[in-house]
Amino acid sequence: MMNTKFYRKHEMFIQEKLSSGRYHTIEEIIVEALELLEEHDRKYEQWVQAALTNRDVSIAELERLDQKFLIVQLERKLRKALES
Repeated sequence: MMNTKFYRKHEMFIQEKLSSGRYHTIEEIIVEALELLEEHDRKYEQWVQAALTNRDVSIAELERLDQKFLIVQLERKLRKALES
């Protein structure tokens, strides 16, 4: 069994989901989140494979993806700094 500590905002989100009645346990929420992450990763890998095999993928689309990744990374660092 894993013991996991969540950030306060995630704990509040989990409590909201439990209170909504849609989920009955934290485990249900985590399973749902992991399944969504798996789906996201699968779609990303499909996109990468398509980009590698399809010469029509534009440089602009690749740059947009890189910028989005950079923004997500910066947001994570900011949240972490604010929570410390």
